[in-house]
Amino acid sequence: MEDDLENFLHILDCLPVAAMVLLFTEDQQRESGQQKIVYVNKKYQQQIGYPLELTPNAEAWMEVAYPDRQHREKLMMLYHSFGERLLKAEEMAQARMKIRCSDGKERDFQVTGDTRTIIPDHYLITFQEITLFTTEIEQLRQQSEMDQLTGVFNQHYLLRRLEAEVERAESTGAGFTLMMFDLDFFKDVNDHYGHNCGDQVLITTVDIIRSALSGVDCLARWNGADFIVLMREDNPGIARQVIQKAWQGVRAHTFCWQDSTFAMTTTVGLTSYRRGDTTETILERADLALRRGKRVGGDFIFVDDSD
Repeated sequence: MEDDLENFLHILDCLPVAAMVLLFTEDQQRESGQQKIVYVNKKYQQQIGYPLELTPNAEAWMEVAYPDRQHREKLMMLYHSFGERLLKAEEMAQARMKIRCSDGKERDFQVTGDTRTIIPDHYLITFQEITLFTTEIEQLRQQSEMDQLTGVFNQHYLLRRLEAEVERAESTGAGFTLMMFDLDFFKDVNDHYGHNCGDQVLITTVDIIRSALSGVDCLARWNGADFIVLMREDNPGIARQVIQKAWQGVRAHTFCWQDSTFAMTTTVGLTSYRRGDTTETILERADLALRRGKRVGGDFIFVDDSD
């Protein structure tokens, strides 16, 4: 038994991933967090870095790895679920965890628990770092959701967000407001000054609109010179007051390009969620409100108050 354990631990030191060995007794299986940590391999010491004297058991390891209590409590729920799955499966269980290592940096790991060891009651836990992978995935996700020119959300994200807001409104009764912005005579800017100037106008306009919004509001580029604001405010009068700051900000701004200066205006179509709305119906009303604002010459905020 002792020779088997010694050989097993020697093999662990040759692994290219961080690993620890937990001892599960019958009592420890029932008492969560008390599983004894009996060994950590060399890769674990290099990568995660907590010595055994500071982490005699799973609960102590969590306290060292996550000093913030609220953060730790959330992760303890994940850890308990992981442990239960491991014991129930009696083979393997996996989970992704963000671990604060001894150097103070948080890294992403694929954590695998395996009960199939040659030593009774000893479970192997391995930690394979996937920080680079998750970072690249997050960057790709953001790229798929963001407009690359202006840095706001794109149409794809807006549709998903709008669908979620409709579901939230249906279940909670709390509505929202949707506003569609359009830069008046934007084509003339592109024709007269060129598309590089047009791009700069779009970027500046986004900055002005964003400065009037709160952190929970969603600003997205719909297409061309059209933008949509989704605001968690079901009173159209209040929403209009907020968005009027952005509308006035664009009107007051002096746009510059090379040796030229010029002014821009926007037209806004505003509508609020109604019971039974779908993403299509509320978008259609916002677009109709925008077109009505355009019909009066633009530079106008048209509030849809139809029943």
